Amino acid sequence: MDYSIFNWFNALAGQKMWLDVLGIICSDFLIFSVPLIIVLVYFFSRRREKIIPVLLKIIFAFILTCLINYALKGVVARPRPFVSHVGVYRLAKLFADLKDYSFPSNHTAAVFVMAIGVLFDWKKFGLILLIPATLVGLGRIFVGVHYPSDVLAGAAIALAISWLTLFLFRDFRLGRR
Repeated sequence: MDYSIFNWFNALAGQKMWLDVLGIICSDFLIFSVPLIIVLVYFFSRRREKIIPVLLKIIFAFILTCLINYALKGVVARPRPFVSHVGVYRLAKLFADLKDYSFPSNHTAAVFVMAIGVLFDWKKFGLILLIPATLVGLGRIFVGVHYPSDVLAGAAIALAISWLTLFLFRDFRLGRR
């Protein structure tokens, strides 16, 4: 079933140039705009004073998520779809090495850590950030570098680590109390 869903998404690649460009943007570049959007929106909002604690929690969760993903990639050692299957249309060439494993998706985990970190502080803005986070995950499937289960695992790990971070730093405050 994982491969069937992957194949459905990946079969759309190479059909329309605009869709390929959109898929590459979502897969490889959207992840870099999310932290910038977070900083700018917080900075120009009434929540400006919360930006440092929120960013520190996100950075902590991001580092922990990267460590867990790195360990899981070595244990699971699942080859990327374009390595395992003939005929996979591979669009992403920048951030997907032949020697790098597929499970779980680091891109998806990273962007979900950012979105969920904001969600815990500012529900409306966090819900909006779940849209680009989801687009990154779908883009990673579309361009041929991840299976759907890789993306779901990345998002699930991000959620679990974000909850853990929220729990660990529940009383964290900067400055005077």
